[in-house]
Amino acid sequence: MVLAAVSAAAAFASPASAAGLDGLHDARYCEIIELDHAPPDATAVVWNTIGLNKCPAAWWSAFDAGDLAEELGDTLVLLNGPRHFLMDSVTASVGGFRSFHGQRLRRVATLPIPTAADLAQTPYADRVVDRENTWRWQRGRRVYELVAPGGDVYAMQAYAQIKDPSLTIGKLRGLGRRLDLPPGWRYRSRVLRRPLAIGANGRTTILQDELQNTYQLATAARLPGPRKRRAVKIDGATKMVTATTPGTLEDHGTLTGTPFGRGSVEIVVRLAGGRATGTFRMLFAKGSITGTVDMPFTISGGEIDFQGTARLTAGTGAYRGVTSGALKAHDHNTLDGQSGVVSLIGFARY
Repeated sequence: MVLAAVSAAAAFASPASAAGLDGLHDARYCEIIELDHAPPDATAVVWNTIGLNKCPAAWWSAFDAGDLAEELGDTLVLLNGPRHFLMDSVTASVGGFRSFHGQRLRRVATLPIPTAADLAQTPYADRVVDRENTWRWQRGRRVYELVAPGGDVYAMQAYAQIKDPSLTIGKLRGLGRRLDLPPGWRYRSRVLRRPLAIGANGRTTILQDELQNTYQLATAARLPGPRKRRAVKIDGATKMVTATTPGTLEDHGTLTGTPFGRGSVEIVVRLAGGRATGTFRMLFAKGSITGTVDMPFTISGGEIDFQGTARLTAGTGAYRGVTSGALKAHDHNTLDGQSGVVSLIGFARY
């Protein structure tokens, strides 16, 4: 959904006056997100109902995003909600107020949107955002978490009733059975034995699941320290499987090589204009790595050959913060997709 990633980042992100709000546990809220101009000059301004009203259902359902954008003179408007916070209180920086069709909302974020990629939402993909706030949960409160490969933990800050209007707090304990988690990820709930505070001192990492529930990185397994440049030489074997996203091709397989060791891979691409472009996710013993591919292809003699580049863009566990330049990527397969041979060669830093 356009601007869904912006909505994930938005809550209490704008540097303005400090404010504290209590009584947030299961508090219903909605956001109106205004987009002005287009990337690289776009700016998103986020208005939030929290602490002012409970986003009345009749008021919210009466909005039309296109009509509201025309009324406000915006390039685009996103109606983000209803959502429910899960923490008990927050200390954050907030801005001023504005009335929308009779209800007051608070400005909680002004975010630059420099690229078109910032308008996309990819489930279980990290997004680093500028934010200064602290979420607080009381002792004895139940929390809902994603545990990523390598041990990183993300705490759910808000659940959404956007894709599933019937989702309630009482259904969150069993949510893991519904989520299509990436390999090596798991969902859990637990009761806090002591109070929990998750702060964002200028920057933080957030992600969403496929229902647009939002999580913030609570603990990272990788210790702070300098990144090292390392040679990458990976070989693997893949087979095409039934794609979960319409219009794509999806391969699964195994990998081995330096510096990550043995692991597995999932590759999802679209074919257009003689090129395969898409994403991949690699899973190893110490964490996972995601990246992008761009590979021109040729077809000859019942086989297809892809040769292009790949980039490592994010990681969990030991590979949190991984980056790379353009890696040499090669994928050779039969047209039935059942005999893939893949390789990555280059350098990464983590």
